Order: sequence, then C-alpha cells, then structure tokens
Amino acid sequence: MKFNNNNKKAFSIIEIIIYLAIFTIISIVVINSFIIILSSFSTIRTNQDLLTSGETVMNRMSYEIRQAKSIDLTNSVFDSDSSVLRLNSTDGTSYITFDKNVNELEILKNGALFGNLLAQNISLNKLIFRHITTAHSEAVKIEIELQDTRSKTAKTESFYDTVVLRGGY
Repeated sequence: MKFNNNNKKAFSIIEIIIYLAIFTIISIVVINSFIIILSSFSTIRTNQDLLTSGETVMNRMSYEIRQAKSIDLTNSVFDSDSSVLRLNSTDGTSYITFDKNVNELEILKNGALFGNLLAQNISLNKLIFRHITTAHSEAVKIEIELQDTRSKTAKTESFYDTVVLRGGY
C-alpha cells in the first residue's frame, strides 16, 4: 500500500497571517462601534436628565408663581447669581420660597424645607430671578443654569421663563 502525500491540504503561514489580519481589523471595527454606541448613550442620558430636570423645575416654579397672590419683596433677592424668591399665597397665611443652597434648588414652605427640585446627578450653577412690574401686572423672569455632574464633559444647559402673577393679565 502506497499513500499519496500530494492530497494533503494545509494552510500556509502566509494564509494564517492574512486571516489573523482580517480578523484583527474586523474586531477593531466592532469594538470601536460599541465604544461609539456607549458614548452616544451616555450623551443622550445626560441630555435627557438635564432637560427633564429643567422642565420639572420650570414647571413647578411657574405653577407656584401663577398661584401666588404677591411677591414678598422684602425677603426676595433679585438680579443676583443666587437669587431668592419668596411668594405669598392667596390666603395670606403661608408662603413659598425658592432658594439656591450650594448646588441645589430648594423649595421651602412656610420656612420648612420641602426638598430639592433637581434630580440626583444635576446641580444648579445659576439661579436668577428678575422682578418685572408694569402699571397693570407683576411678573418674574426666571433664569437657571443646570449641570450634569455625572458626565466627564460637564454638560450645562440654561432655561428661561417669564411668568405673570395671578390677576396680572
């Protein structure tokens, strides 16, 4: 019996090197795609947290300003980076205060802390209230700047609103 050695097939070293190079290139492309997807997800989450917190804060402050009878001008601080707004209720016996405490936006009811209006990873950089008065109305212009503390790039977003008090329109 004779065996024919010519029928054996094997990979040459050059073919193995070419296959490894192709596999390496494909692996790098796939890994980079995952990194880009995770980075995009992080950016989207940061933007969503900022916008959600900004919308929540502005809606709450707007609601309270619209419901207020008047602004307590004595205990409010306007046109400052750390403004304070104190609103008198319609019944005249209670008040609500919006105040910047370090990087939190606190709401106080009758002097008692009600809580921080911001989400866990969001900090308040700037809070400015501006008092607007005309012959027939009274309004408050609100300017806030929020920052996401979780992200590496420290993304910030500014929000603006002007709200007319009850009975001023």
